[in-house]
Amino acid sequence: MDRTGRVRNIASIQYACAALNEHLGDLRPDHITTQVSRKYAQKRRAQGRRGATGHGKPLSDGTIIKEIVTLRAALRWAVNERWIQTAPKVEAPPSPHAKERWLTRAEVKRLLEVTETPHVRLFIQLALYTGARTTAILELQWDQVDFERNVINYGAGSGNKKRAIVPIIPELREVLWEAATIRTRDCVIEFRGGPVVSIRHAFRERVKAAGLKDVTPHTLRHTCATWMVMQGVPFEMVAKFLGNSVDMIERVYGHHSPDWLRKAATALSGFAG
Repeated sequence: MDRTGRVRNIASIQYACAALNEHLGDLRPDHITTQVSRKYAQKRRAQGRRGATGHGKPLSDGTIIKEIVTLRAALRWAVNERWIQTAPKVEAPPSPHAKERWLTRAEVKRLLEVTETPHVRLFIQLALYTGARTTAILELQWDQVDFERNVINYGAGSGNKKRAIVPIIPELREVLWEAATIRTRDCVIEFRGGPVVSIRHAFRERVKAAGLKDVTPHTLRHTCATWMVMQGVPFEMVAKFLGNSVDMIERVYGHHSPDWLRKAATALSGFAG
Protein backbone atom coordinates (compact mmCIF):
# COMPACT_ATOMS: atom_id res chain seq x y z
CA MET A 1 0.00 0.00 0.00
CA ASP A 2 3.06 2.24 -0.13
CA ARG A 3 1.89 3.57 -3.52
CA THR A 4 -1.62 4.51 -2.37
CA GLY A 5 -2.23 8.19 -3.05
CA ARG A 6 1.06 8.49 -4.95
CA VAL A 7 0.14 6.96 -8.32
CA ARG A 8 -2.92 7.29 -10.55
CA ASN A 9 -3.20 3.64 -11.54
CA ILE A 10 -3.50 2.25 -8.00
CA ALA A 11 -6.44 0.02 -9.02
CA SER A 12 -4.26 -1.67 -11.64
CA ILE A 13 -1.50 -2.23 -9.07
CA GLN A 14 -3.99 -3.65 -6.57
CA TYR A 15 -5.34 -6.04 -9.19
CA ALA A 16 -1.82 -7.22 -10.05
CA CYS A 17 -0.97 -7.67 -6.37
CA ALA A 18 -4.12 -9.75 -5.82
CA ALA A 19 -3.21 -12.04 -8.72
CA LEU A 20 0.39 -12.37 -7.53
CA ASN A 21 -0.71 -13.11 -3.98
CA GLU A 22 -3.14 -15.77 -5.19
CA HIS A 23 -0.44 -17.73 -6.99
CA LEU A 24 2.81 -16.78 -5.25
CA GLY A 25 1.71 -15.52 -1.85
CA ASP A 26 2.95 -18.60 0.04
CA LEU A 27 6.50 -18.35 -1.36
CA ARG A 28 9.51 -16.58 0.11
CA PRO A 29 11.43 -14.27 -2.27
CA ASP A 30 14.30 -16.75 -2.51
CA HIS A 31 11.82 -19.41 -3.69
CA ILE A 32 11.05 -17.46 -6.86
CA THR A 33 13.01 -18.95 -9.75
CA THR A 34 12.84 -18.87 -13.54
CA GLN A 35 10.70 -22.01 -13.51
CA VAL A 36 8.35 -20.51 -10.94
CA SER A 37 8.03 -17.39 -13.11
CA ARG A 38 7.19 -19.47 -16.18
CA LYS A 39 4.62 -21.54 -14.32
CA TYR A 40 3.01 -18.36 -13.04
CA ALA A 41 2.64 -17.08 -16.60
CA GLN A 42 1.14 -20.40 -17.73
CA LYS A 43 -1.38 -20.45 -14.90
CA ARG A 44 -2.44 -16.85 -15.47
CA ARG A 45 -2.97 -17.44 -19.20
CA ALA A 46 -5.24 -20.38 -18.45
CA GLN A 47 -7.03 -18.68 -15.57
CA GLY A 48 -8.01 -15.54 -17.38
CA ARG A 49 -9.32 -12.73 -15.23
CA ARG A 50 -8.67 -13.53 -11.59
CA GLY A 51 -11.50 -15.43 -9.97
CA ALA A 52 -12.81 -16.80 -13.27
CA THR A 53 -10.87 -20.07 -13.42
CA GLY A 54 -12.02 -22.23 -16.30
CA HIS A 55 -14.37 -19.57 -17.60
CA GLY A 56 -12.30 -16.45 -18.11
CA LYS A 57 -10.88 -15.31 -21.41
CA PRO A 58 -7.13 -16.14 -21.57
CA LEU A 59 -4.99 -13.19 -20.54
CA SER A 60 -2.65 -11.50 -22.96
CA ASP A 61 1.07 -11.58 -22.29
CA GLY A 62 0.85 -7.79 -21.88
CA THR A 63 -1.29 -8.19 -18.75
CA ILE A 64 0.99 -10.88 -17.34
CA ILE A 65 4.02 -8.68 -17.98
CA LYS A 66 2.38 -5.85 -16.00
CA GLU A 67 1.91 -8.23 -13.08
CA ILE A 68 5.53 -9.40 -13.25
CA VAL A 69 6.72 -5.79 -13.39
CA THR A 70 4.66 -5.09 -10.26
CA LEU A 71 6.36 -8.02 -8.52
CA ARG A 72 9.80 -6.78 -9.55
CA ALA A 73 9.01 -3.31 -8.20
CA ALA A 74 7.82 -4.81 -4.90
CA LEU A 75 11.02 -6.83 -4.57
CA ARG A 76 13.19 -3.79 -5.28
CA TRP A 77 11.23 -1.87 -2.65
CA ALA A 78 11.85 -4.70 -0.17
CA VAL A 79 15.59 -4.47 -0.87
CA ASN A 80 15.55 -0.70 -0.36
CA GLU A 81 13.70 -1.17 2.92
CA ARG A 82 16.25 -3.83 3.92
CA TRP A 83 13.62 -6.51 4.30
CA ILE A 84 15.64 -8.74 1.97
CA GLN A 85 19.26 -8.54 0.84
CA THR A 86 18.79 -9.18 -2.87
CA ALA A 87 15.87 -9.39 -5.27
CA PRO A 88 15.53 -12.62 -7.23
CA LYS A 89 15.36 -12.53 -11.03
CA VAL A 90 11.73 -12.80 -12.16
CA GLU A 91 11.29 -13.79 -15.77
CA ALA A 92 8.49 -12.21 -17.78
CA PRO A 93 7.05 -13.32 -21.14
CA PRO A 94 8.53 -11.59 -24.21
CA SER A 95 6.99 -8.19 -24.90
CA PRO A 96 4.16 -8.43 -27.46
CA HIS A 97 4.70 -6.88 -30.85
CA ALA A 98 3.51 -3.30 -31.13
CA LYS A 99 0.07 -3.03 -32.71
CA GLU A 100 0.21 -1.74 -36.27
CA ARG A 101 -3.40 -0.53 -36.43
CA TRP A 102 -3.78 3.13 -37.28
CA LEU A 103 -6.52 5.04 -39.05
CA THR A 104 -6.47 6.52 -42.50
CA ARG A 105 -7.91 9.98 -42.98
CA ALA A 106 -10.94 8.43 -44.65
CA GLU A 107 -11.51 6.20 -41.60
CA VAL A 108 -11.23 9.17 -39.25
CA LYS A 109 -13.80 11.01 -41.35
CA ARG A 110 -16.19 8.04 -41.10
CA LEU A 111 -15.69 7.86 -37.34
CA LEU A 112 -16.41 11.55 -36.84
CA GLU A 113 -19.42 11.41 -39.14
CA VAL A 114 -21.15 8.86 -36.90
CA THR A 115 -20.12 10.57 -33.66
CA GLU A 116 -22.70 13.17 -32.72
CA THR A 117 -22.31 13.03 -28.93
CA PRO A 118 -20.24 16.15 -28.12
CA HIS A 119 -18.01 14.70 -25.40
CA VAL A 120 -17.07 11.64 -27.46
CA ARG A 121 -16.41 13.76 -30.53
CA LEU A 122 -14.21 16.14 -28.54
CA PHE A 123 -12.32 13.20 -27.04
CA ILE A 124 -11.61 11.78 -30.49
CA GLN A 125 -10.30 15.11 -31.76
CA LEU A 126 -8.12 15.70 -28.72
CA ALA A 127 -6.65 12.20 -28.99
CA LEU A 128 -6.06 12.52 -32.70
CA TYR A 129 -4.64 16.06 -32.78
CA THR A 130 -2.58 15.95 -29.56
CA GLY A 131 -1.66 12.26 -29.32
CA ALA A 132 -2.42 12.25 -25.59
CA ARG A 133 -3.30 9.09 -23.71
CA THR A 134 -6.90 8.46 -22.68
CA THR A 135 -6.27 9.13 -18.99
CA ALA A 136 -4.55 12.45 -19.70
CA ILE A 137 -7.48 13.61 -21.83
CA LEU A 138 -10.15 12.59 -19.33
CA GLU A 139 -8.22 14.33 -16.53
CA LEU A 140 -7.65 17.51 -18.58
CA GLN A 141 -8.95 20.70 -16.92
CA TRP A 142 -9.85 23.95 -18.65
CA ASP A 143 -7.10 25.85 -16.82
CA GLN A 144 -4.63 23.62 -18.69
CA VAL A 145 -5.94 24.91 -22.03
CA ASP A 146 -4.30 28.23 -22.94
CA PHE A 147 -6.21 29.88 -25.78
CA GLU A 148 -3.90 32.90 -25.78
CA ARG A 149 -0.75 30.88 -26.40
CA ASN A 150 -2.63 28.12 -28.24
CA VAL A 151 -1.19 25.27 -26.17
CA ILE A 152 -2.48 22.47 -23.98
CA ASN A 153 -0.41 21.52 -20.93
CA TYR A 154 -1.23 17.94 -20.06
CA GLY A 155 0.95 18.06 -16.94
CA ALA A 156 3.89 15.95 -15.86
CA GLY A 157 2.31 12.50 -15.83
CA SER A 158 3.78 9.73 -13.70
CA GLY A 159 6.38 7.00 -14.13
CA ASN A 160 7.07 6.28 -17.79
CA LYS A 161 3.68 7.74 -18.79
CA LYS A 162 5.07 11.19 -19.45
CA ARG A 163 2.83 13.98 -20.72
CA ALA A 164 3.57 16.94 -22.93
CA ILE A 165 2.75 20.55 -23.71
CA VAL A 166 1.33 20.54 -27.22
CA PRO A 167 0.17 23.26 -29.63
CA ILE A 168 -3.51 23.59 -30.52
CA ILE A 169 -4.03 23.36 -34.27
CA PRO A 170 -6.81 25.51 -35.81
CA GLU A 171 -9.21 22.58 -36.31
CA LEU A 172 -8.92 21.65 -32.64
CA ARG A 173 -9.05 25.22 -31.37
CA GLU A 174 -12.44 25.73 -32.99
CA VAL A 175 -14.07 22.73 -31.28
CA LEU A 176 -12.32 23.46 -27.97
CA TRP A 177 -13.55 27.04 -27.98
CA GLU A 178 -17.10 25.89 -28.71
CA ALA A 179 -16.92 23.40 -25.83
CA ALA A 180 -15.46 26.05 -23.51
CA THR A 181 -18.38 28.42 -24.12
CA ILE A 182 -20.95 25.85 -22.90
CA ARG A 183 -18.92 24.15 -20.19
CA THR A 184 -20.48 23.48 -16.79
CA ARG A 185 -17.46 21.87 -15.09
CA ASP A 186 -13.71 22.43 -14.84
CA CYS A 187 -13.04 19.20 -16.73
CA VAL A 188 -12.78 19.47 -20.51
CA ILE A 189 -14.49 16.13 -21.20
CA GLU A 190 -17.84 16.21 -19.42
CA PHE A 191 -21.16 14.44 -19.88
CA ARG A 192 -24.46 15.44 -18.33
CA GLY A 193 -22.76 17.90 -16.04
CA GLY A 194 -20.18 15.50 -14.66
CA PRO A 195 -16.67 14.22 -15.44
CA VAL A 196 -16.23 11.16 -17.66
CA VAL A 197 -14.50 8.28 -15.91
CA SER A 198 -14.36 5.93 -18.90
CA ILE A 199 -14.84 6.56 -22.60
CA ARG A 200 -14.36 2.95 -23.69
CA HIS A 201 -18.00 1.87 -24.11
CA ALA A 202 -19.15 5.02 -25.92
CA PHE A 203 -16.09 4.92 -28.17
CA ARG A 204 -16.61 1.25 -28.99
CA GLU A 205 -20.19 1.97 -30.07
CA ARG A 206 -19.03 4.73 -32.44
CA VAL A 207 -16.33 2.47 -33.88
CA LYS A 208 -18.95 -0.20 -34.54
CA ALA A 209 -21.27 2.34 -36.16
CA ALA A 210 -18.42 3.46 -38.45
CA GLY A 211 -17.79 -0.13 -39.53
CA LEU A 212 -14.22 -0.13 -38.23
CA LYS A 213 -12.39 -3.05 -36.64
CA ASP A 214 -9.58 -3.38 -34.10
CA VAL A 215 -9.85 0.26 -33.07
CA THR A 216 -9.51 1.39 -29.45
CA PRO A 217 -9.01 4.86 -27.95
CA HIS A 218 -5.25 4.19 -27.97
CA THR A 219 -5.43 3.69 -31.74
CA LEU A 220 -5.97 7.45 -32.03
CA ARG A 221 -2.62 8.14 -30.32
CA HIS A 222 -1.02 5.59 -32.62
CA THR A 223 -2.63 7.32 -35.60
CA CYS A 224 -1.35 10.72 -34.49
CA ALA A 225 2.22 9.42 -34.31
CA THR A 226 1.96 7.54 -37.59
CA TRP A 227 0.65 10.56 -39.49
CA MET A 228 3.46 12.76 -38.19
CA VAL A 229 6.16 10.25 -39.08
CA MET A 230 4.66 9.67 -42.54
CA GLN A 231 4.88 13.43 -43.16
CA GLY A 232 8.59 13.36 -42.38
CA VAL A 233 8.44 14.95 -38.92
CA PRO A 234 11.77 14.15 -37.15
CA PHE A 235 11.63 11.35 -34.59
CA GLU A 236 12.90 13.72 -31.89
CA MET A 237 9.99 16.08 -32.48
CA VAL A 238 7.41 13.27 -32.51
CA ALA A 239 8.87 11.91 -29.27
CA LYS A 240 8.60 15.35 -27.63
CA PHE A 241 5.04 15.74 -28.85
CA LEU A 242 3.94 12.39 -27.42
CA GLY A 243 6.10 12.34 -24.30
CA ASN A 244 7.92 9.19 -25.47
CA SER A 245 11.59 8.35 -25.99
CA VAL A 246 13.19 8.83 -29.40
CA ASP A 247 14.23 5.15 -29.39
CA MET A 248 10.62 4.08 -28.90
CA ILE A 249 9.37 6.28 -31.74
CA GLU A 250 12.06 5.01 -34.09
CA ARG A 251 11.42 1.38 -33.15
CA VAL A 252 7.61 1.47 -33.42
CA TYR A 253 6.98 4.07 -36.12
CA GLY A 254 10.27 4.38 -37.99
CA HIS A 255 9.20 2.23 -40.93
CA HIS A 256 6.48 4.78 -41.75
CA SER A 257 9.04 7.53 -42.36
CA PRO A 258 9.71 8.39 -46.02
CA ASP A 259 13.42 8.72 -45.13
CA TRP A 260 13.62 5.49 -43.12
CA LEU A 261 16.98 3.83 -43.86
CA ARG A 262 17.42 6.04 -46.94
CA LYS A 263 20.97 7.00 -45.88
CA ALA A 264 21.86 3.34 -45.47
CA ALA A 265 20.59 2.52 -48.94
CA THR A 266 22.32 5.54 -50.46
CA ALA A 267 25.63 4.41 -48.96
CA LEU A 268 25.44 1.27 -51.13
CA SER A 269 24.88 3.22 -54.35
CA GLY A 270 27.63 3.16 -56.95
CA PHE A 271 29.26 -0.15 -56.00
CA ALA A 272 27.68 -2.18 -58.78
CA GLY A 273 29.44 -2.14 -62.16
